[in-house]
Amino acid sequence: MPWLVFWLIAQDIAGSHGCLKCSADAMAVVREFKDTYLDRHLFWNPQLKAKLKADLDNFVEELTHQRIDAKKYMGVIDEFSLADLGAHFKRCLKHIMENEVKEPQLHKEMDSCFQKTLTVFHELLPRVATHQCSNECGVMVYVFTHCFSCLTRTYTCNKKYYCGERRIQVEMDEDLVLDCALQWHKLTQSVKKYNFYRVVNGKLKPMSSSMDSFLVKKEVNVNDTGRYRCDMVNSEDFVSSYLDFLVQVVPAIGKTTWFPRPSHTTMTVPLALGISSRAPPPQADFSVWIVIGGTGGLFVFILLAFLFAYFRRKREEEDEEDDDDDESESGSSELVAM
Repeated sequence: MPWLVFWLIAQDIAGSHGCLKCSADAMAVVREFKDTYLDRHLFWNPQLKAKLKADLDNFVEELTHQRIDAKKYMGVIDEFSLADLGAHFKRCLKHIMENEVKEPQLHKEMDSCFQKTLTVFHELLPRVATHQCSNECGVMVYVFTHCFSCLTRTYTCNKKYYCGERRIQVEMDEDLVLDCALQWHKLTQSVKKYNFYRVVNGKLKPMSSSMDSFLVKKEVNVNDTGRYRCDMVNSEDFVSSYLDFLVQVVPAIGKTTWFPRPSHTTMTVPLALGISSRAPPPQADFSVWIVIGGTGGLFVFILLAFLFAYFRRKREEEDEEDDDDDESESGSSELVAM
């Protein structure tokens, strides 16, 4: 078994190391804890200081020799799990230093830190085994660090390149989203790039090339119906996996098209990479009619007000004339009576 052979060779060459020793960040904090924190807080008790330093070194050295099922642990760890393990151990030691923990609590806090780190280590290892060759298709690349030598090696798991076909139905004027990502893609540690094609008469017509695993084609029409393809390629532009898409554009249901969209014989709709932003359906524009109606209404209102004021003034003048006539008549009657 190649894993076991490498494991034995690594042990013979480099001796015993713990996975934590393969984390440069974690070891930097360990040195700070031993050479600065313990020296400053336990200078008056050299025996206890030496004991705690030895306990710390032994834990780091022996972490990799845990009794764990061989199916879950083979003396290796992936880059992400090693980063998680180192980050947890760093937080644990920094917590002690930031809180200025002293005797008699210092020894207890260190033991608690070791136990929590050991628990995290046991939880991470099944994930490492699960990630190994977890691809159902394509070529998966993963990098493992050997805990006994801290040597890093790259491995590949080769399976069929074709990853199947996805059927997509999209309504007219909606956005077409082609998502090429597979679950194991995020685990493969090679540089990934995605190439999208339109299949025309059996030939691949390039559409886009990007680090993004999806493509968005805005406001599709019937001419966008057809077959598409997505290739995931590595840093050397070799295909690691490819996926087909069979797209069907159907008429929109329950939507009114106010202005008919002109027919196109070629793909002239621009391509966009990023998060899909769905455009709302065309809406009728009544703003002009609102302005016209409002202006007309204001004009009518002003006209009616003017006419009302005019006729009211005229009526008042007529009333005044009638009053003058009545007064003149009554004056004449008085003169005749005299």
